[in-house]
Amino acid sequence: MSIHTSANLSSTMSDSSILNSSRAQSSSISLLSLTDKSSNFLRTTKHISHSLIFRGMIGFQIMAYGSYSVLVHLCEKNGRIMFSSSTMNFMVEFLKLIFSLNALILLKQSTFDENSLISVMKKSIPYSIPAILYFINNNLAVHMQLYMDPTSYQILSNFKIFTTALLYRLVIKQILSKRQWFALTLLLFGGFIYSVGTLKNSSFVSKTRVDSSLVIREMYIRPLGIPMIIIYCTLSGLAGVYNEWILKRNYNESLHLQNVFLYMYGTLFNSIPTFRLLTTNFQFNHLFHGFTFYTWIIVFTQALNGLFMSVVIKHSSNIIRLFVISFSLIVTTVLSFFIYHISFNMYFFISFITMTCALSLYYTN
Repeated sequence: MSIHTSANLSSTMSDSSILNSSRAQSSSISLLSLTDKSSNFLRTTKHISHSLIFRGMIGFQIMAYGSYSVLVHLCEKNGRIMFSSSTMNFMVEFLKLIFSLNALILLKQSTFDENSLISVMKKSIPYSIPAILYFINNNLAVHMQLYMDPTSYQILSNFKIFTTALLYRLVIKQILSKRQWFALTLLLFGGFIYSVGTLKNSSFVSKTRVDSSLVIREMYIRPLGIPMIIIYCTLSGLAGVYNEWILKRNYNESLHLQNVFLYMYGTLFNSIPTFRLLTTNFQFNHLFHGFTFYTWIIVFTQALNGLFMSVVIKHSSNIIRLFVISFSLIVTTVLSFFIYHISFNMYFFISFITMTCALSLYYTN
């Protein structure tokens, strides 16, 4: 009897143990399932937020590129750019350098000691090449505005797509399809038609001032503007492709450190004409002579634009940069119409349609 009772008790305890174990296992599975769902939700949320941030950056860049030439023309007076282009670009590079240094220190992505300082400086030397190209190009971009209206500048800047694609093929060995080659030829043709049709053989352009604002009655390109835009687009393509190559060659290196290298040289190169201006006039405030509210908008928007572009180039490609340049034409056209009351000629519409078809062919998979 005792043995039978003991057996029943043992069986009951065994069943209870199995039941508890089953419940614990079920609870553990539920907990793991809940954890997986939570983890998936966090990953999805992070992906969406990163995607939204990336798209926001692209949107800002389109606005910054599109408004650049319009803002420079707003600083124009009596056929002259009133501010020093080297001082403006020095401020842009300096702001980018300060931001990148702070980000590098706060995020603690790199540590240096006295022994590694020399090797770090050696590592920075390749970044001097795109820095000097950007130095020439950014100053050229300012002075070039005197030789064409904002919309003409933006249309002809699409030549960057041609030069960048060509250099992609030569430097990075990217294969281009026959359709893409045709698109680039169409793009070149559209720009050529616009240049020939809009070229002005005299320095006179119909500009008037109404209520202290500049009104440009017609689109124009002065003869010197053509070689300037060719040099500008060639250097821009070369700098962009080389910069992407060097950023991705050292992909595991901190982007903030890479930016410090690039902007350190950019600040250095722009400081040479800037401080030469300072020593010539011996007045610190003369550095910012001609700076207006619009000039400071250029400084801050171009500084942010450069920082955002470094993220895009490192984690995507220069093709996104060209996409930004293409769409910024719409922003420039709208701003030019409402601010300067430009009347668009037929060459603009021919070129706009041709370039839109070319870009559609180039970017479509």
